[in-house]
Amino acid sequence: MFNTSSAQQDFSSNGTLPQNLERLHLILIALYSVNLAGGIAGVIVMALQLFQRNIQSVMTIIIINLMVVHSILLLSLPFRLTYYISSEWKFGWFTCKMFSALIYAHMYITFIFYVAIIIIRLLRLEFQRWYTKTWIAAVWFVGTVVIFPIFLSYYGTSKNYNHSKCFQFHRDIQEQGMMIANYCMIGIMVATVSALFIIQLAVIFQLAMKYWPDMNSRVEFRAQMKSFFFILVILVCFIPHHVFRIYYIQNFPLEDDHELFLYNEIFLAFTALCCLDMLCFIAGIAH
Repeated sequence: MFNTSSAQQDFSSNGTLPQNLERLHLILIALYSVNLAGGIAGVIVMALQLFQRNIQSVMTIIIINLMVVHSILLLSLPFRLTYYISSEWKFGWFTCKMFSALIYAHMYITFIFYVAIIIIRLLRLEFQRWYTKTWIAAVWFVGTVVIFPIFLSYYGTSKNYNHSKCFQFHRDIQEQGMMIANYCMIGIMVATVSALFIIQLAVIFQLAMKYWPDMNSRVEFRAQMKSFFFILVILVCFIPHHVFRIYYIQNFPLEDDHELFLYNEIFLAFTALCCLDMLCFIAGIAH
């Protein structure tokens, strides 16, 4: 399925993408275009709604931070689109590494905010605004001051990389520390989502039995259904990438311009679809 040796020879000889790689590039262009257009629309309209309502609840603070982290990622998507349209990276090696780290930082920070919303609603927690702002500031600090620089320090350090290509840091995955870190993140993500999924379903079932047949008129039931929305977003956007990541780590190729890179990038592009969550907020599904 991933044998592209002849395709690589064609690419090197005439400078154009082989048909199989061009098809994957088109999928990536479509995905990132949807992410960019939908994400920008959602952030703008959601910002206008929050400004008009002037609400200062804990959930609003988390939503504002989700908007910020989405906006940062959206700023990088035009560069990714340009790369997959032209098949050449023209923005410098450090910028490539920064944008590679950014999409992962976006995914995990968004995941933390989603989990926080789910747990707050599950446990019916009541936090003061200063407490919420404190732990959110801690998340931003760890993500931007600790994890982000570590990623930049280790990824893309091989001298064998072609700097006209981007997002293909396969040689760094050979390092044992990187493998362990990837497996740990996969385990944490899958275990957390699995536990929340089971607990959330149990709570929804209990409330449905308690309030049947008028459960949809109950605020408590609707709140838990809205929390379930975030679990579905994680399952659709984040889990496929992490499951495929196991296969990718175990079978990463040593050659450049391999199909497996683009399949990994497609699953990574799906993680950015969570930027469309603001459209769901606007539609009243999850706010």
